[in-house]
Amino acid sequence: MDALKEYVHQTWGWDDQFQQQFHHDSFDPKETKIILEKGIDAGFLILLEDEKELELKEINLLQKFQNNGIGSNILKEVLKQGKEQEKAVKLQVLKVNPAIKLYRRYGFEVYDETDTHYLMKTR
Repeated sequence: MDALKEYVHQTWGWDDQFQQQFHHDSFDPKETKIILEKGIDAGFLILLEDEKELELKEINLLQKFQNNGIGSNILKEVLKQGKEQEKAVKLQVLKVNPAIKLYRRYGFEVYDETDTHYLMKTR
């Protein structure tokens, strides 16, 4: 939670009880991969796949692991997988999250938006 707390707070405000319940209800351990950095849990990744697309559902790094190239390396691997499978990669990102710049650098383009999120996809 610490990875996105600032952006969630800016967007909706923060409610600990709601956040805990939301994550309890929506968390599926079968879909979740732990991101390790030098043997330490650094965050988690949820990558969903269908016949046409890969969806980068969640990529969350604890703050102390951010801005070290870890997210970029994961993103490169996901994009490589998409290219190998001839599938677009899509994601959504909170409008206040500076990770938008990273996604744009890697070729993601906004194809739609909600009040709170940009929906982005590679070609």
